[in-house]
Amino acid sequence: MFFLMYIVDIGHTAIMIPLAGTIAAWLVTNREWKIAFCWCLMFAFGLSIVALSKIAFLGWGLEMQFMDFKALSGHAFRATVVLPTLFYIALQDASMRWRRVGLLLGVLVSITVALLLIIFNFHTPSEVVITCFFGVIIDVAFIRFAGALHKANGSPWAIPVSIFTFIVIHSLKPSLINPRLVDVALFLSGREYPYRW
Repeated sequence: MFFLMYIVDIGHTAIMIPLAGTIAAWLVTNREWKIAFCWCLMFAFGLSIVALSKIAFLGWGLEMQFMDFKALSGHAFRATVVLPTLFYIALQDASMRWRRVGLLLGVLVSITVALLLIIFNFHTPSEVVITCFFGVIIDVAFIRFAGALHKANGSPWAIPVSIFTFIVIHSLKPSLINPRLVDVALFLSGREYPYRW
């Protein structure tokens, strides 16, 4: 069972934030400025909603007890949004059939991460389902927008720039953001200790 934790870690900030940056770098390198801007905007918007839900619970204890819902799941959101998009963009020069296969593969990995979050009691079913639904809405909106624009030109710089972007963002340790949510929640609420999960 321990190896399953590695699957859960796929949704971790330390992996998904660099991958999200890699998607943006790939798009920019291929001169898909509008798609890249749209991706960054939608991903940042989604992450902000997830963060606000966590801050609301940690600082004020806002929850929906009848649903056993405390806050959105960061792991589930990032996996649901980033993985399908990553496969879809990576296969942008392939036929629509292969792009859909890539999209489906990303969705299946995301669902696996989401189910394991429930199995290991990191989140309740309601938290995971609501988060995944939110992630899918953002994913579908982005892919519809991306599909309406031209295919990328296939710059030879796309792969090295994307790898470099992943390494740089990963080295900045984006996972250090998570404890800051507690600090923000305590600062805004004036509490000494956060509400416990």
